[in-house]
Amino acid sequence: MEDTPPRRALEGQKTKISRTMHGFGYDPIHDEIVVTSPLTQAILIFRGGAKGEDAPVRVIQGSHTKILGSAYGALDRVCVDPANNEILLPIVPSGILVFDRTANGDVAPKRVLNNVRGSVAVDPVHNLLIVNSGTSMQIFDRLASGDAKPKAVIQGPKAGVASISSFQVYGPRGWIIGGGSDGSICAWSVNDSGDAAPRWKIPVQKLTGYVASGIALDPVHKELILSAAGQRVRPPSGIMNTVITFSWAEIF
Repeated sequence: MEDTPPRRALEGQKTKISRTMHGFGYDPIHDEIVVTSPLTQAILIFRGGAKGEDAPVRVIQGSHTKILGSAYGALDRVCVDPANNEILLPIVPSGILVFDRTANGDVAPKRVLNNVRGSVAVDPVHNLLIVNSGTSMQIFDRLASGDAKPKAVIQGPKAGVASISSFQVYGPRGWIIGGGSDGSICAWSVNDSGDAAPRWKIPVQKLTGYVASGIALDPVHKELILSAAGQRVRPPSGIMNTVITFSWAEIF
């Protein structure tokens, strides 16, 4: 409901959370929240019930981690793969670092995928790693490393792939849920390749006036939850920050 206050907030100096963080991950298997700290070049892991100034239970940080970035690029989005006990972080100028979920301190990544840039998500059911590079969805084997090439690329005018702060993969049905170039939220199949049109689409901007910036899925209630900042495209209401929920039973 509009103007509903949060049930709890995680904030303050002891949390080590910094600005320029545009995405975070939640691990429902181990009940942990994973957050990036771009300005300190770190990954912060909190217990799921953390609130107030609770400190992280683990911090991945240091020269051996290879975590590099700036206040204006990368390190602002992170992905959690609880099924395979891994945390994935895109870095500047291009690459994805893969850490063990329980990593703590100045530890080296277990794998590095080179020459890719964008937000990342994992499909543990089909053993795939997907990168939203901006105008494409690049589909890799989940264990890809080094200079590995994608198994498939979804890209083209019919595909209409756009880059937003986060996207999701729903493994049980093999859907890639991401932003469309027309301000919509789209569902592509992990089996798609080339200029493949979305299998499903919600015209979010047309319906609400907002352009979504982040995506969360709620399979229990068959809902899609979106964050929208309203900065690039100011909605008619003039309210900049909002959360939008759609029922989308077809994809679950």
